[in-house]
Amino acid sequence: MVELMESRFGIPPAAFENVSFYRRGRNVWAFSLPEIPNLRCESVGLRFISVRGRVPKPTTYALQLFGRFATKNSIALSTDQAEKFIAGEGQRLDAEVEDGYVVVSYRGDVLGCGLYTRGELASQLPKERRIMNEVRKNCLSDGDCR
Repeated sequence: MVELMESRFGIPPAAFENVSFYRRGRNVWAFSLPEIPNLRCESVGLRFISVRGRVPKPTTYALQLFGRFATKNSIALSTDQAEKFIAGEGQRLDAEVEDGYVVVSYRGDVLGCGLYTRGELASQLPKERRIMNEVRKNCLSDGDCR
């Protein structure tokens, strides 16, 4: 996982110094315990990567935690672009990134994962994390959403 995050996003291995990974089914999980306790549990840690298609997809949660370290394949959005992104809308934009999954940010904060293909950015935010039109307009226009 460390190699994947370094090659795709330029995130240095040091960012994952105290993080361990394990794969369960189609998901890779990240956790910061020295080892997984011998307990019966559904999962431990944070779902980090989904391995469903040809290319492993980083989760929004993973990029929100580690995306700030990205030095490539990262897109900073304007207010209008961020509004569309957090609503789950696709949009056409020129960016100096490779086609594939990208780190998407607004005003220095990572919003999550996007899929950039031939000049189109598709939001990969989970539906339950998307923000409704009225709320997002108020939030982004006055910047007081925290």
